[in-house]
Amino acid sequence: MKKLVFWCFFLCWISLSWSQKKESFFYKNVPLIKVLSDIEKAFDVKYSYVDSLVTSQRISVPKKLYSLAEINTEIEKQSTLKVIQINDRFYSINHAKSIDDLEKIHQLEEVIVEEFLAKGIKKTSQHYIISPQKVQTLPGITDADILQSLQQLPGVKSPNETATGLYIRGGTADQNLILMDGIRLYHPGHLFGMISSINPNVEQTVNYYNKAVNPKFGERVSGIIDIKSTDKISNQTKINAGINALNADVYVQMPLVKEKLGLQLSGRKSYTEWLQSPTFNQLENKVFQNTNFEDFDNNNQFKFHDYSAKLNFKPNGKTEISLSGLVIKNDLDYRNVIETDSVSNQKMNIENYGFSLNWTQKHSPKFTQKALVFYSLYSFDYLKRQDYDTNKFEAFKKLNRVVDSGAELNFGYQINEKSNLDFGYQVYGNDISHLFNSYNQDIGVVLSLRHLYNITHAGFVYFKQDFGSWNFQPGLRYNFYSQMKASSFEPRLLLQKAISESLIWQASYERRSQVLSQVRENAANDLSLENYVWVLSDNNEYPIQKANQFTSGIIFKKNHWLLDVDAYYKNITGITSFTLGFLGQNGNEIRQGKGFTKGIDVLLQKSAASWRAWITYTYQDSQNRFSTLNDGYYFASNADIKHSFNLAFNKKWDNFLFTAGWFWHSGKPFSTIDDSGEITSYNAQRLPNYHRLDVSGSYQFKSTKGHTFKIGASIYNLYNRNALISKELERNYANVSDFITPRYSMQEFYSLGIMPNVFFRVNF
Repeated sequence: MKKLVFWCFFLCWISLSWSQKKESFFYKNVPLIKVLSDIEKAFDVKYSYVDSLVTSQRISVPKKLYSLAEINTEIEKQSTLKVIQINDRFYSINHAKSIDDLEKIHQLEEVIVEEFLAKGIKKTSQHYIISPQKVQTLPGITDADILQSLQQLPGVKSPNETATGLYIRGGTADQNLILMDGIRLYHPGHLFGMISSINPNVEQTVNYYNKAVNPKFGERVSGIIDIKSTDKISNQTKINAGINALNADVYVQMPLVKEKLGLQLSGRKSYTEWLQSPTFNQLENKVFQNTNFEDFDNNNQFKFHDYSAKLNFKPNGKTEISLSGLVIKNDLDYRNVIETDSVSNQKMNIENYGFSLNWTQKHSPKFTQKALVFYSLYSFDYLKRQDYDTNKFEAFKKLNRVVDSGAELNFGYQINEKSNLDFGYQVYGNDISHLFNSYNQDIGVVLSLRHLYNITHAGFVYFKQDFGSWNFQPGLRYNFYSQMKASSFEPRLLLQKAISESLIWQASYERRSQVLSQVRENAANDLSLENYVWVLSDNNEYPIQKANQFTSGIIFKKNHWLLDVDAYYKNITGITSFTLGFLGQNGNEIRQGKGFTKGIDVLLQKSAASWRAWITYTYQDSQNRFSTLNDGYYFASNADIKHSFNLAFNKKWDNFLFTAGWFWHSGKPFSTIDDSGEITSYNAQRLPNYHRLDVSGSYQFKSTKGHTFKIGASIYNLYNRNALISKELERNYANVSDFITPRYSMQEFYSLGIMPNVFFRVNF
């Protein structure tokens, strides 16, 4: 017993002695960033902070011995900053705020990389954080388009040059979950996906996950893009407005009741139906190639708009309630004369709108509850009608509708400063239908009709634990699909080890599932750009997609150099040949198959006070296998881009910012057909390599009244290279036999030509 008491006393004494370790410091009006660097080396700790917070701060301390706590206290006394202990080794530096705000900061994930590619982009152990309003100019991008900004990250590609067609580690666009304050987005684009429909000028945070996804997220097997508008209640009315070569927008924050109730409104509207700028003309040429759309004017129009609203209510320091609404709409109305007595009219209407109610209740400093109720509707309505005279016509109609609604209840408990536990329950329903209908003055034929619904019940638990230099994050999600009587267990695990002050190792595993996806339509229309429809799994023709992903990588940071390397392997089951647009040559049955993707993402970045340069490289091998296609052998998937390389640079001179980027990737695979229109090989050939150069520049200044103005310009594809980016198989329906034996024709799609854009913004 005496020995036990002795050892307990000895260990406590050692621990106390270590905590009271002191080092000698002496500074006279020295930059704080230098002091922090010295403290990190002396006590083997790490500070996380935003550069702008500390660069202007300077401190002075008399020469003597200081403990870590004492030197931190000196920093707080001589600045407007607060030093917050995250764990034994990591500290966060923030503005001094209220106790409630400090408790929220304490629970934030540690930021591993404060400026990833550009200011406004951060990286944690689990995901990327993008603040669009803070992102500096990126190559070829104006107004910080959210989905286009993501394409600057390694492993995120859009080989078809759209903002919405994101291929994330071999996944297709429909395998990405996009949330806006909990509202599910099924069509997050304008102009056929060339720009995103998420207004980047709203004050918001984008959380992007490509691995080790928090188990509260399900529903998709690839990337997660979780967008959250700010919950802050402004103490005065703020207006942010701007215009570019496609649209104008405005964003307003206003207090309704001081510190209790606030309102946010945003609106963005195209003017392409009245004025067709050179930017729009270039997009039109790219989007409508291989169609009979020629020129747009005030009669033949394409227009879009999006609106959002959010009401924030904070009755006290422990309760936050917000109500969000979103409307996204695209309209096309095109009429042309084919012959003297024949007029063709094509109309398309795409809508995605919804609302959500979020409630956060802080029951104690350690226990928090979050509740969400959401509703989302996606509607696609396309009509092509050809009138020959007053009594004869032919028409084709396509409808696709998705209704998605549900509720979530999440709980978070901070066990201690090293441990966190999150758990919750979710229930949501999917009601999906589509109709393809061909008719004339005499008869109507239903080409395809489908209507299914499902209710999913999900429970999840997520745990975080620090063990010294180790970080351990296990999680589990369980889904029950009521209509299909099926279920899935989805374990998640993230391991992180701080090998040294400069080197971090990470590894992860996750399993995810998906019950709704997009497939190529089995009907003909001239609008090939929108030839996908959303369908729901039935556990028969359309099985549940399931994916497993393993990753391992390192992050090395030293002397303003950053090296991020991440290798991954992902396999997936439940894919169909219909999803890829491949139908058999002896029938229209849907083939089921599986696939895998393996690859490596690399980023090398060098930062300085006024410039930053980075290189990204991705190697990827993505293949699919169907037992009745290609003799049962694996073949390259449509998302298989073997090599991708980006080189970018930005430079700041006072209020000027210039950035340039060169993008290169190997060609996409494509299938071949014979003279009879039958498939002879599946993605066995490759398109030529693709490359382009983008540049952007901006200038920001303030008026004497404190208003901020920003002007800028960008040029996409500066040297105007016309690249072949896709060869797509289009189903032919020339005669009755084509419905029995699939016959295809090949269409070629080329890249976007040189495209200038300009913008002007004002904040007041």
